Order: sequence, then structure tokens, then C-alpha cells
Amino acid sequence: MYNYLKRLLCVLLAASSIFCAVSCAGAADGIPDDTGASDTETPAETTPAELQPDLPESDFEEYTFTFLCRYIDDPHWAPWNPRDIFVEGQNGEVINDSVYTRNRFVEETYNINIEHYSPTDYVSVFNKTLSAGDDVYDVYYAGTGELINAAYSTRLNDLMQMPYIDLEKPWWNQNAVNALSVGGKLYFAVSDIMIMNNDCTSAIVFNKRLIEDNNLPDPYGMVTGGSWTIDNVIGICKDIARDVDGNSIMDYNDMYGFVCYRDASLSIMHSAGGRIAEKDSDDYPVLTLNSERAFAALDKAFDLMYSDGSFNVHKELEGKFPAIYEITERMFMENRSLLYWILLHDIEKFRDMEADFGILPIPKYDEEQEDYGCTVNQYHGYTMGVPVTVADRGRAGIILEALSAKSRYTLQPAYYDIALQRKFTRDDSSAEMLDIIFNSTVYDIGAIYNFGDFSWQIIYMTMTKNRDIASLYSRLEKSALNAIEKTADTYRKLED
Repeated sequence: MYNYLKRLLCVLLAASSIFCAVSCAGAADGIPDDTGASDTETPAETTPAELQPDLPESDFEEYTFTFLCRYIDDPHWAPWNPRDIFVEGQNGEVINDSVYTRNRFVEETYNINIEHYSPTDYVSVFNKTLSAGDDVYDVYYAGTGELINAAYSTRLNDLMQMPYIDLEKPWWNQNAVNALSVGGKLYFAVSDIMIMNNDCTSAIVFNKRLIEDNNLPDPYGMVTGGSWTIDNVIGICKDIARDVDGNSIMDYNDMYGFVCYRDASLSIMHSAGGRIAEKDSDDYPVLTLNSERAFAALDKAFDLMYSDGSFNVHKELEGKFPAIYEITERMFMENRSLLYWILLHDIEKFRDMEADFGILPIPKYDEEQEDYGCTVNQYHGYTMGVPVTVADRGRAGIILEALSAKSRYTLQPAYYDIALQRKFTRDDSSAEMLDIIFNSTVYDIGAIYNFGDFSWQIIYMTMTKNRDIASLYSRLEKSALNAIEKTADTYRKLED
């Protein structure tokens, strides 16, 4: 998808009207040149035609189509509140204006008004509305796992059966569709309407100055050559750590090869091929954490996180300082961290960093593994569901499909433009890395449903450098299996 999106960048302008036709001639690597084009420049690359959704012409007579959105009133959470559903108007900021342009297109096409409601008690509002049977909200836009109970209690429509929604279309995230369906039913999904899941996808940034100063191999070449593995990452990090301030104590004032949060354990396990749960041939979840590969993948994650050259911010700093994330961000910006495990939204914080940096996927288990895996963080990510209280399912399906389709050609390229040109990267190779990252997103149904509390417990193990995976599994296996059985039984009983 993102190779395709790069070509679409030629139609984006970083100005008040970002979707005017422009010439990309003369711009480096196909990126638009805001100064215009001369007659002697090379013609612009042809922009692919939009794939149109298969939807009927409709006039919904100024109907107000409303999203109920998660909202958490906490300044530390502010970056994770939705910015991709609704805006008041254009302001020259590319994401804002993309949302506005997309919404206006769909509003004018179907004679509707798009609104959103984002109360701090959004879960309570949703439940009260459904209990009352009120047709107030058309789409519930909530945290990745927050719609599970609504699905259990038949309060959401099966998107597989929603009229006009075609989940095979490219504007629906296929990794999420495949991971989140149960028994052939899908009650919440991810589409191109959403950029929040891009923001919370895991990745690694590296400090180019430290790579050069220590005569280390080019990480980009390691990724494309298939040697970006956990063992090789440990190898390039092991000799970086040192006591910078000379006080004989290794702490946040010193140098490290790998800096991360505790969430990295699950992320690295996923990229190494491990999953808490997967699906059987009937599309029901099965516990797979006890597989040889999952155990080995998690063990590799601990090898990296527990190595002498690594620094786990939660283990070392939680409870000691009020702003632990700012400390590790400063470590990276001050050239005291070779590699830094992040969520992609974090990269905009490095815009003023003096040393150059690059972006990389999470490393693989070994060179025989074909694909990388970059987890969409289940705590910060989002999914969408359609409440059963919606009176006109056809209208809801048309609008949701239209918004998703249009987002593929407006919001998603705009986001990629931001990522590629302004916030995320400083070189051409990082664009290729972003392709790899976004094409290898991981949605682990076992983590999202948190069967047996394995998801949290794996993350929390890193706080004590515990690596006894067998004991953890033995302790939680029964509750996980019971939770999976309950989930399967519940979905089997849901009405088609």
C-alpha cells in the first residue's frame, strides 16, 4: 500500500489547499517542489486513478452521521486522542486539512453532516445509549480492545454482514481483518479512516552519528539484506554502553546501545514470529504462546532487553521521576542511545535533534525468517464498530465505506507525506523502511483479548528481568484456555 502512497505524494501540497494539482518535476525522489516546475524539467510520475467503492448514489437529506470517540482527559494522553475523525475547518496543517477535505467530499456526495462526540465518560455514554436503544451514534471509535464486551453482548453489527461494506477492499486493513475476526464474524475493524494506528505502530530509531563513530554496519543494509536480527542487534549494541559521567554507576546519564520501554517485550516477540494466540481453520482463537517458536521469540526479546547494553525506562525510572519518557527522549537526542524503541508518533519529538537519525523495523528472529513484524500497540490503538441501535444499516455502511475509500487517497497520503518529509525521516532510505513497517503491522488476537492476562504479564516480566517463560505459562495457561473457550462459545451463539 505505501509504495502506492508514495506516488500519490505528487498531488499533495503542504499549504492551505493540499489537494491542488501540482507538478512534481524537478523534485528530488518524486517529492513535490513547492516552488513550481520549469518547462525543461522531467514530467511528473502518473498518479494512479482512485479505486472507487461500489456504492449507490444516495441523498440522506442532511442526516447527521455521528462518531462516538474515545477521549482521555490527560495531558500525557493528548497525542493519542483521535485527530482523524473530525475537524472544525481548514487551518493549513496537512492532517487537519486532509480530514476536512475528506469529510466535506463525503458530506457533499451524500448530503450529510459528519459530527463527533468525545466525552471523557465515553464508555458509559456508549453503554447507556445502547441500553436505552437510542439511535444516536453511527460509529463507535474506541480503543483496540474496548469493543470486545460490546461484541460479546450483541451490541455491535457484524461488519461481515453490513450492507455496502467490502472488507476485501484495500482501504480495510487486511492484517487487522484477519486477526480480529472470530468464527467468520467481525464486530470491530481498522480502515484508512484511521491514522492513530499508524502513530502507535512500533519501530526503532537509530543515531547515525553513533553508527559512524563506532564503525558499525549500516542498519539500512542489514534490514534490506535480511540480517537485521535480534542477535545481530545485540552484537552492535554490546560495546556501546559506557559510564559517561564517570561515577561508576550506570544510569540514565550514561550511554546505551538499546533504550526501550517495557512494551518492547511483546513487540520484539511479535517481530520474531511469536504470538499469544492465532486462529484455527474455523477462524477461532487458539493459544499458541506454548509453541516452540513463541517461547524462543520471547526468550530472544529478553536477550535484547536484558543485555548489559540495554536500558528499560520503566524498570529503571518508573516511580522515580514524573516524566520518564522525556528522560529517554533526551538520551537519544543527546547521542547517548544508539537504538531507541518507539511508537511512530514519538518521532516528531526529534525534529530539532542535531545528529541525523534513521528509522527501522523491529528486528527478526533470524535470517531465515522472511518478514518483519511491527506491533500496533493495543493500549494506544483504535478500532471501529457499528452499534446495533443504528436504524439504517445501509446508510451506515455506505458512509463508512465512502469515508474509508476516500481516506485512502486523502488522509493516508497526507499522513505519509508528514512521516516521509517532515517528521519521521531525514533520508530516502527511511521511506523504504516505512514501507516495511506499515506492510508488516501485527495485531495479535491473544494480546488484544488479553487471554489469561498474558499480554500484560509478558510486559511486566521485564520490570524484574524475569525470563522464566515456562513458569509464567504454567501459571496462566488454564485461565487463558478458559477465556478462549468462553470467547469461542460466545461467538458461536451470536445471531447471524
